Amino acid sequence: MHKLLIVIGFCLVTFLGVISCYDERNTFGDRLVDSDLRNISMDTSTIVMTAVLIDSLETSGKQVVLAGRYVHPVWGKVSAASYIPYVRPQYSTEADVTVKFDSLMLVLSSSGDFVGDTTLQQRYFIHLLTEKIILNDNGYLYNNSSFAYESEPMASYSFIPRPHVTEKLEIRLPDELGQDLLTRFHNHDESVAINHFEDYFKGIVIMPDEKQSYSLLSFQVSDSLSALVLHYHIEGGYENQQKLVFSPNTTTQFNQLIHERHGTPMEPYPLKKVEIPSEKLGNRGILFSGIGWYTRLEFPYLNNIMEQGEYIHIEKAGLKIYPEYGTYSGYNALPDSIFLYIADENNVVTDAVKDYLGKQVQGGKLVKDDLFLGNAYYYFDVTKFMKDELGTSGKYKHNLQLVFNSDDYTKTLKNLTFGDPNGQHPIILQLNYKIYESY
Repeated sequence: MHKLLIVIGFCLVTFLGVISCYDERNTFGDRLVDSDLRNISMDTSTIVMTAVLIDSLETSGKQVVLAGRYVHPVWGKVSAASYIPYVRPQYSTEADVTVKFDSLMLVLSSSGDFVGDTTLQQRYFIHLLTEKIILNDNGYLYNNSSFAYESEPMASYSFIPRPHVTEKLEIRLPDELGQDLLTRFHNHDESVAINHFEDYFKGIVIMPDEKQSYSLLSFQVSDSLSALVLHYHIEGGYENQQKLVFSPNTTTQFNQLIHERHGTPMEPYPLKKVEIPSEKLGNRGILFSGIGWYTRLEFPYLNNIMEQGEYIHIEKAGLKIYPEYGTYSGYNALPDSIFLYIADENNVVTDAVKDYLGKQVQGGKLVKDDLFLGNAYYYFDVTKFMKDELGTSGKYKHNLQLVFNSDDYTKTLKNLTFGDPNGQHPIILQLNYKIYESY
């Protein structure tokens, strides 16, 4: 028993000695925890926003017809017209029979995508092209391309759109045009030969009636969609009902979009090569597909946090983008996804903001509040970008470009209006970082 007490006493003395030694040698560690290391959370970082216009968007070969007119509550009117040339069909009816013309129909099949008030009647005009559509030297046509057409429409069509539903429209074109086409094909006229057809029949333009167009709709384009169907019959024939299908030329078909800025914050600015600071737009940023707007985000004072200590480590960085309430609705839905790309000092894209694995391009997550509609926001994790950007200067600094994907820009009229740091619904950069006062 006596020996056991001696052993316990010895161990106790040794333990106290170790504790005493640990305390003496870790006074620096205590100071680091208590005073030399701070955790900071802030959401007041300066963000400089600039709206940038893409001068031209490639709209040829996208296999979509955009037609109609939409009035945005902030940015004004956008009108879309679709130019559709056609390829020569194969005509197989024997020349020694008698054919009778029945009708010539333009068949449109909606994709269900739209912006604008679809409860009101929509009216389209169909014009005949007088100029052959030819691609530019680079093989594309753009949202600002144009070709000549007859000033008077050859047909019109009124209807009430059905949103989110695949709807087929059949628009009757003039009998004179249909009869002329049938006669030429049946007689094997040289004007409709394979090498001359598109010089004779150059195609059509679908245009909105500016006085009766309240929505902008999209229609599908394929061999049988947005096609012209010529119905005729053979006199005395057993199978007398016939049709000749003119398929759209999917390579040269394109959409033209016109933005009317009158009465908007953009009115004083040129139509090309323009960048507009957000404070000149009512403290707003803008994304607008079809007409080509995106927003550049810069963080000029990020390096200021380096003055707060010897070493700064960014733990987490999140970007919240709040759509401006009143600029979206059931007639103009919030986009499902937006994207951030990284650009250098010359605004040349070098990379994308990716997911936490660094593999997939990160799409801004739309977070909705069903109780408070104005609280919807898009969220991006920009931790890696902010870590890489901290401490850079001059030509090594980068900015972020907030954009839609390329298909949205060239095939839709999706749009997003959001606030800058001084706006009604301000953009927020949330930074969580550690400050080390000394190493």
